[in-house]
Amino acid sequence: MKVKRVSVLNFRNLKEQTVSLSDGLNVFVGENAQGKTNLLESIYLCCLGKSPRTDKAKDLINYDKDFARVTVDFESRYGNADIGVVVFSNKKKSIYINNVPILKTGELLGYLNAVYFGPDELKLVKSSPDNRRRFLDVDISQTDKNYFYALVNYNKVLQQRNTLLKTAKDVESLTDMLFVWNTQLAKDCAKIVARRKAFCDRLKVVAKETHHRLSGGKEDLEVRYVTQIEGMSAQECRQSAFDLFDKSIKRDFEMRYTTVGCQRDDIKFFVNGTDVREFGSQGQQRTVALSLKLAELTVFKEMTGDYPVLLLDDVLSELDISRQKQLLVFDQRLQIVLTATHIDEALKKDIKYRSFSIRNGEVVETRDN
Repeated sequence: MKVKRVSVLNFRNLKEQTVSLSDGLNVFVGENAQGKTNLLESIYLCCLGKSPRTDKAKDLINYDKDFARVTVDFESRYGNADIGVVVFSNKKKSIYINNVPILKTGELLGYLNAVYFGPDELKLVKSSPDNRRRFLDVDISQTDKNYFYALVNYNKVLQQRNTLLKTAKDVESLTDMLFVWNTQLAKDCAKIVARRKAFCDRLKVVAKETHHRLSGGKEDLEVRYVTQIEGMSAQECRQSAFDLFDKSIKRDFEMRYTTVGCQRDDIKFFVNGTDVREFGSQGQQRTVALSLKLAELTVFKEMTGDYPVLLLDDVLSELDISRQKQLLVFDQRLQIVLTATHIDEALKKDIKYRSFSIRNGEVVETRDN
């Protein structure tokens, strides 16, 4: 997949403009708070219909406007297309594919795929489990709409179950009332866990190979998916999930929320047998995060036939020159959109790229190396 043009209007601090990108490496250089991250955010918005930074539409709109619009023209192995997203300060956003409005955000998924790698992504290894679940959910949803809808439905039913737990007067009345919720949760939970297991099974193989290369053959990475749901078949997973929900009713009533389910899944990372989240150095944690991102690219390619667009937001400063090169020359067929405050001279000599400067929200092409 290749983004050809990005057009923005009233989007954060960006000036109204259209930016044309090359098929390879595109570098946007500028000081902090000039709009570099906003440009990446605009592309990501057209991939998933949401920002990687905020859930509030008003945050995306220029302070004195009441709407913002982003349009991305791109090509994939299916041909050329465009996606438009309009966010409003006082109503629901509108999404268009080839100028045709879509009714649900889920219909957008899979048209334009992206892997986003920003400073916060480096915390993927050492942060809370919800960040790692989000990592799984974003990736799998881009390649499987059924997963996305199962996830949406699961979260909706989970919220309803939690509301019932908070308002119930005694545990005896809950068993019969929760049977319907537990049955529906178990059905969606089994689907979610099955897809997460399959994704992690492939991811861990590629990430292990990538990490071994990045560490100069000195380290072995193990990625381990952790879930409460047992079983191999869909029926076994569904029964396991139902039993968990059913047996946890008393404890859930005492805690006033659902204590079991796939909303508690996690991913653990081990380097040479050691839990890198608990005991790994900062350098090891960064290398694991980078290995995961590179592995994502390969898994996406295998699943969809296209590499996703790689969006790199100010991450080079967190990596040494060797790892910077590994990231930027991963595959010449890959399109990369990179932001940075500067590019190291040692790196400039070894990579080919198109360079832009960005200042006060305005983008200017500066060179084509």
